Amino acid sequence: MEFEPTCHFGANYFPMTADLLLFRWLYGPHGQIWLATMSFLTVVGSGWTMIPIASLAAFRRTREHALWLVALLVSVAVAVFSIKALVGRARPCTSLADVHALVFHAPTDPSFPSGHAAGAFAVAAFVTFELAVHPLAKIALFVVATGIALSRVVLGVHFPSDVLAGSLLGITAALLFSAARKSFQKRKWNAKGAESIS
Repeated sequence: MEFEPTCHFGANYFPMTADLLLFRWLYGPHGQIWLATMSFLTVVGSGWTMIPIASLAAFRRTREHALWLVALLVSVAVAVFSIKALVGRARPCTSLADVHALVFHAPTDPSFPSGHAAGAFAVAAFVTFELAVHPLAKIALFVVATGIALSRVVLGVHFPSDVLAGSLLGITAALLFSAARKSFQKRKWNAKGAESIS
């Protein structure tokens, strides 16, 4: 199969040979079970998952981390939206003649970066940085996040570089929010300590 090793970014064309080769390999023919798995992971990585996360704010034990996590996801969504508008990269299902979105309708917003990947890796990284959970649980979160990112390529709606950029964005944002929460917590403890001494 012949194809042009280029991808459309706004009004310019950049060589994306490796990106396209990997996309072609991942997007290739799939069985129904594989597509069903990828579809399920895409749904898991959608914005609806914020609902159960936000509901954790109703419980005192999980309230603080839940609120920080919601704030993280909202910030990541704003960053993704802004970068998409700035870069304006067309999705593979709209820029490649022989590619179409599988299972779901093709999204209408730009492709770069992947919001699914950004959100999934933000959650996995934040939990890893912040919560004392079993190491296997942390690994499982990153496995799921990787599956969510992969699903976007398999279903034809993102290039591999889209999900890679989204993943890095999510991890970076989680690191910043984790540092901010710890700094805020430290200042609060110091203030309480000063009050108790006085």
